[in-house]
Amino acid sequence: MKKLFSFIFHAWLMASVGCVLVYNVLLYSTSFGGADFDKSWLGVLLAALAPLVNRFWTYDDGSSMSTKVRLPKVSLLVMLGVAWVLLTVPERGWPLWLLLGILGGFLLNTYWAVADDDKRNTD
Repeated sequence: MKKLFSFIFHAWLMASVGCVLVYNVLLYSTSFGGADFDKSWLGVLLAALAPLVNRFWTYDDGSSMSTKVRLPKVSLLVMLGVAWVLLTVPERGWPLWLLLGILGGFLLNTYWAVADDDKRNTD
């Protein structure tokens, strides 16, 4: 079940990055750059790319001064993306819903799906 959830989470991240790219291509191809760029999509991109990049190119090995925080660099980038979207989103829409899925999936994937079951393995 945990592997399935991890797969779904990474698929959601890739879909979010795809939505950001499609939105920007469609926006600028139809208006030739005349429309205002929605800055909230940058937060979605930051929050989605941080775990994806760490999955393929490990820049955060999980070492932290606090034993309760997993992946501190990735968590920082995801939370910065969340803050950016919440501060810049003009109305409820795709950026907000994609971001809430990223945040919920990141928290569950980091603290539930990847967590070692140390209590069960001790004899």
